[in-house]
Amino acid sequence: MVVKMPPLMWKRTLNAMSLKPIGDGNMAAAQIVWRSFRLVFKLPWNLLKNTLTLVFGNPIISREMKVRMRFARAFWLQGAYLLFLIAIVLLAYQGIIAQSPLQHPAQLQMRLQVFYHLLLYSLVAIIVLIAPALTASAISFERERRTLDLLLTTPLRPMQILFGKLLASFAFLMLLLVESMPIVAVCIVMGGATIGDLLATYVLIAFGTLHLCAFAIYCSACNRSSGIATFWAYLGTIAILGSTFWMALAEVVISIGRTFAGPTAGGLMGPPAGIPAQVIFPLASLHPFAAPVIKALPTKIFGIEIPCWLIGIALSLLLTRFWLTAAAARLPAIYHGNFVGSLRRQGLLLCILAGLTVETVMGVIFHTPLTHPPSPAELTMLSLFSSGAICCFIALFVPWIATFGEHEGKPPANDGWFRPLRMFKPVASGSLPFILTWFVVVNGLLWALIFGRFFKIQPVWDLTAWGFGYLVLCLTFVWLIARFWSSVVQRLSLARWISLGTLLLIALLPGFSKWSLAYPFIRALVEEPQGIQAATKTFISQVQIHGATILGLTVLLAIVCLILERRRK
Repeated sequence: MVVKMPPLMWKRTLNAMSLKPIGDGNMAAAQIVWRSFRLVFKLPWNLLKNTLTLVFGNPIISREMKVRMRFARAFWLQGAYLLFLIAIVLLAYQGIIAQSPLQHPAQLQMRLQVFYHLLLYSLVAIIVLIAPALTASAISFERERRTLDLLLTTPLRPMQILFGKLLASFAFLMLLLVESMPIVAVCIVMGGATIGDLLATYVLIAFGTLHLCAFAIYCSACNRSSGIATFWAYLGTIAILGSTFWMALAEVVISIGRTFAGPTAGGLMGPPAGIPAQVIFPLASLHPFAAPVIKALPTKIFGIEIPCWLIGIALSLLLTRFWLTAAAARLPAIYHGNFVGSLRRQGLLLCILAGLTVETVMGVIFHTPLTHPPSPAELTMLSLFSSGAICCFIALFVPWIATFGEHEGKPPANDGWFRPLRMFKPVASGSLPFILTWFVVVNGLLWALIFGRFFKIQPVWDLTAWGFGYLVLCLTFVWLIARFWSSVVQRLSLARWISLGTLLLIALLPGFSKWSLAYPFIRALVEEPQGIQAATKTFISQVQIHGATILGLTVLLAIVCLILERRRK
């Protein structure tokens, strides 16, 4: 029997479901257009309003700056900093400019370039040494004075507190940079640099240290003692700078070759033959020591020429936001924001942007056609080795993504095993979907650049399937190890460190033996001199053997985890 609904009740039901009758189609279409218009124009306005509120409506900034400049140590630091720079200028001038008579005007230009770079590298070294110490005690000092709880009970949001602390310290750092401008301006007067190069260098130095200060804020939020926070801040700064050091070093070497090339290679200041006048590694703009050689040089991404300092600003701001979000997640649990989900989204975006910069490197390497282009099997094996390196990189973060347990009075967030829609939520069921999504997205971008943009050939699909399947199985095995320890210890921090220790043992103890997870790749390298076909067959056979073993261990570990979790319930 069909129940007929009165017309008035029918319209009310549709309105409650946010629908409209068929007769009101024009009104519904107008509402959709109006909401889309509001979304497009309201989003930038809200972003601008929130940014202005963080900067101009933030009481933390004025308070921190007043406290910092109230004591005499700030002025003593500025005086010592300026005296050191003046001493560097005098010693460099005596040692470089006035060391011997000039034989040719080109020698003066070369000496001025050396003088300019020596002065700027001294400035960068001082700034990098000072930057972590300025912010490493921002939150831990509040804990030591027992004022952090009072600060958190104010109407200020976590990002306002952290951003205010960061901007106050960064403003003092900018004061030091501005104070050095009259000293560095000697290079402009003597002809060693232009105003544009100097301003671009200062911008890169400033934003190259901004994300280091944000990392120091994160260390301060993680530790209760200012001394320990400062130690971890300097240790992390060394690791962050070391990760991009080889890129910065490559840019320095290329700049030296570009500067001191002979006339046959393009003139004194022109680029040498085969070395383009552009930045080859855009990620080097995050390294402050690369700023004097990058300066105002452009870079090309997908054929579009972009000033590299703009890329440095964008990446530095994204990294700063990432570290501030991580610091907000470490504050006492009085806020209900999904900081973990925001961290995962930001981390995925940073990896995608970093992967896009690979296009610049490939564009320079494959600028001219190769005399002996690689075969599809060789290119597939090379891409699989790159995917293996990405898999190792992601595996380092699995103990922090996959573990769960009691933390700061919160119960374990174990809501299941695999729920893709929850990959950006701080729950156990979203960890594996996020890990696999991270791996697939980054590798898909890399393979699209290699096979789709530069070589325009198809990979060997059976080799690709075996290699990708094996790497996905290894990541799943690593995820299950972290889940196993979470089910055993039921403590978040303890589960993370035990999982990390287990992964290190699995990676280091077997070495290069047949018990290593990387053994199929090692065997392929050994067989490579025999030919690519032999290496491919060896790789597939070893993947089949190791894959079956890891699959058995994964199933066994999953059964143990299920038994432990059922007993806990």
